[in-house]
Amino acid sequence: MIIAVGSKNPVKINAVREALEILNLKYDIIAVEVDSGVGSQPFCDETYVGARNRAINAMRNTNADISIGIEGGICYVYNRFIANAVVYVITKEGIENFAISASFTLPKSIVSLVLQGKELGEASDIVFNVNNSKMREGAIGLLTRVIDSKEIIRSTYNNGTLSSL
Repeated sequence: MIIAVGSKNPVKINAVREALEILNLKYDIIAVEVDSGVGSQPFCDETYVGARNRAINAMRNTNADISIGIEGGICYVYNRFIANAVVYVITKEGIENFAISASFTLPKSIVSLVLQGKELGEASDIVFNVNNSKMREGAIGLLTRVIDSKEIIRSTYNNGTLSSL
């Protein structure tokens, strides 16, 4: 089975790989950089649109059996900003499904930078004085230092991937 992932982000690719291994599927992953069709920092519904567009564009650019788009975004809910991810799956037959990861609240220091136009990853890097965290532990890993970031990422992206398949 050929699986196309609409991103070259190693965190997203590894999450898909681990989810497929849990399902005990034989697969080859093709990672393709595709346009999400939304801004660099999606808000609310744009997160769904971006994930779907990534899956559609990954399917169009490959001969995959299944394409997967993962998009992280933030949304204003109950007087606070939360971050989560949408995992969108499309089969070559045109069947579509999606799932949403767990959400977590963002601190005001990060939200302030995002509202000034920074992407969540860039805002997290500034607040925590690190570089390119979105390709590693991401905001959730930086914010929950007491928990193994690999486990957090696994539960964030893998569960979304498993639920959408």
